[in-house]
Amino acid sequence: MSGESEQTRKRTVAEIEADLAASREQLTKAVDELSRRVDPRRQVEDVKERARDSATSFVDGLKSGDPKALGIAGAAAATVLAIVGLTVARRKK
Repeated sequence: MSGESEQTRKRTVAEIEADLAASREQLTKAVDELSRRVDPRRQVEDVKERARDSATSFVDGLKSGDPKALGIAGAAAATVLAIVGLTVARRKK
């Protein structure tokens, strides 16, 4: 075998520098993405957006008569009434 195989051929300085530059770029992108994900302001915005979506979905379910949404609303109303009733009963004592 007179030619060098790809595995035994030594890389040139330019090839190494190109690999380092590509690695540096990938690392920069990864760090930027991680920074974005752990940014508290971004997390707050994500939670707000999910809460808005859930509330909208729940209200749409109530409007359309979805039994699950109606059950949740009924349970919440019953809980509020029970708390108010207990509070009033305690104050009368």
